[in-house]
Amino acid sequence: MTPKERVIAALNHEEPDKVPIDLGNTISSIHIEAYKDLLRHISLKEDKIFILDPVARSTRPSETILRRFRVDTRYIYPKLIKVDESPPPETVDIWGIRRKFTGYYYDVTKNGSPLMNADNVYEVNSYPWPKIEDMNLDLEDMISQAEKLAKSEYAVGFPYIVVGSFAHSLLVRGYQKFLSDTILRPKIAEAVIEKISDLMVEFIKKYVSPIGRYLDFIFFGDDLGTQTGPILSPQAYRWLVKPRHRKIIDAFKSATNAKVIIHSDGAITPLIPDLIDVGISGINPVQVSAKGMDSSKLKAEFGDRLIFWGAVDTQRVLPFGTPLDVRNEVQLRINDLAHGGGYVLASVHNIQPLTPPQNIISMFEEANRYGLQFYMKT
Repeated sequence: MTPKERVIAALNHEEPDKVPIDLGNTISSIHIEAYKDLLRHISLKEDKIFILDPVARSTRPSETILRRFRVDTRYIYPKLIKVDESPPPETVDIWGIRRKFTGYYYDVTKNGSPLMNADNVYEVNSYPWPKIEDMNLDLEDMISQAEKLAKSEYAVGFPYIVVGSFAHSLLVRGYQKFLSDTILRPKIAEAVIEKISDLMVEFIKKYVSPIGRYLDFIFFGDDLGTQTGPILSPQAYRWLVKPRHRKIIDAFKSATNAKVIIHSDGAITPLIPDLIDVGISGINPVQVSAKGMDSSKLKAEFGDRLIFWGAVDTQRVLPFGTPLDVRNEVQLRINDLAHGGGYVLASVHNIQPLTPPQNIISMFEEANRYGLQFYMKT
């Protein structure tokens, strides 16, 4: 199989010749510091390193790295930023969210949420919300990338650019304020999340529709979980978030036939039936260290309806385990999730700073070795 055929088989719940491997999404890539350590370890010099996500500081792996690790996916990147060796101490994005550089990432400052002092719906609606043109993306370049990748042997994806509205509402309004809004000021909560959802639908129409026919899969992100459970109860999710997710998924389905994968960290098992109901095809990153996210149980309960994308633990095993621990982890997730297709192997979120390069190499080597052996023996 070609890499594209391999990924598409897995996305269609068919067993490919080998477990497909992903690297290079904004949320399943490598932090800039871990990437530099990896390059030094393998004695590879790269003059240009690009940042995918200026907040998480994830990098775009070079084609050399992607080929070395036999990665099956490639992405259309709306915007790349050359690495700045002296990151600015503070930034303000188009939403008005203020962040400070804390050594590895950019974190929201104490008063960095622009709507934290809004007292009513009028103030929310009167806020200078960003417009599509503020995103300053080069659509012609995106189309050019898509046309080129469509002729390649790789599966083509669109990275996590579209935000699913809930997690972004927490950033724009402030965590404490927005969560209390859901109980005390529900009209404010709805006004904030509706504004964000509507902008994302506009984004999909403008930037996804023109490249939709080239895509095999597409990500959008909305962190819904903590380490121990969902941030909102299923009941609160259904009245506040689910209608907005349905609106965004419907926009995706009008723009492309690609499988839609939601990125959500944390313990989200109680919300999975609702995510399936709104049209989600798969979940990422499958945070196996969170409560109730046992990979074998997830596969048993949802494996016929859901694609699992990720699952190699970045919280404990990759940063703190031995290379043998990493290989065992890769085997475990393949054993749990790959039967019958429906699994794309990747790290749980970005590979983090201080992760030993030997562990990164072991992950991809074992994914290729055991990922082939698994289907040969079944």
